[in-house]
Amino acid sequence: MDINRPKKKFGQNFLQSDGILKKIISESKVTEDDHVIEIGPGRGALTKYLVHAAKSLTAFEIDTTLMSYLKPLEEAHDNFNVVYQDILTVDLDDYIQKHIGSKVKVIANIPYYITSPIIFKLLESKMVSEATLLIQKEVADRIVANEKTGDYGSLSIMINYQAEVKKLIQVKRTAFYPVPNVDSTVIQIIKHNQFQDLIQDEALFVKLVKAAFTQKRKTLINNLVELSGLSKEDLLNKLKTIDSKYDHFTRAESLSIEDFIRLANGWKV
Repeated sequence: MDINRPKKKFGQNFLQSDGILKKIISESKVTEDDHVIEIGPGRGALTKYLVHAAKSLTAFEIDTTLMSYLKPLEEAHDNFNVVYQDILTVDLDDYIQKHIGSKVKVIANIPYYITSPIIFKLLESKMVSEATLLIQKEVADRIVANEKTGDYGSLSIMINYQAEVKKLIQVKRTAFYPVPNVDSTVIQIIKHNQFQDLIQDEALFVKLVKAAFTQKRKTLINNLVELSGLSKEDLLNKLKTIDSKYDHFTRAESLSIEDFIRLANGWKV
């Protein structure tokens, strides 16, 4: 068995286009004053550019068989080190505070199958200021979607109420080895606190958003009735006290982030 072959269990699709790699560095606007974390450096395709662009670079890699590719880069660059650990098991803020001592930018080509867990982990971190991530195009479309569109859902709301997200680069599947079944998009996530002071109970807000999109073909009333513990008519009356626009036909995809905040804030009243 060739241990250097891309491993399906780790979702490894290595980006091979130097043009795209250089464009990611350019679009991320990383500078020599920035401390950067890379997730899943693989064979170091993006890493070899990041080490020259950033003040320091820390890479988290789950696959220790890639050490033969990454160790020469570590030896050649004093500002680069690799931590062989699953990023999802790392206490990120603790690590950054102890070993870097400054807020960081994250720049990475992340595995499709753990895209959402990684993004939410980065959003939860107080030490990550922004992230430039290469992800599956379909997921990127869902993240940046606006209300009243087909791609809009709980993922759109949960990310955009915490950050500004924009698409930077479209990447064809043929730029990877092995070639995946889908195209990709590079997105940039820059955190904000635009809604932080408006939400009274964040846990309730999250619960309502997730429940509202449980089944997209169902109306808001049908999706929220179980959570409310009320009859459909009583729930509708409750929603009307929050905003008169609610009716039997209202669907979750028609509601903005601000609508869900008002819904959460008025839910217990």
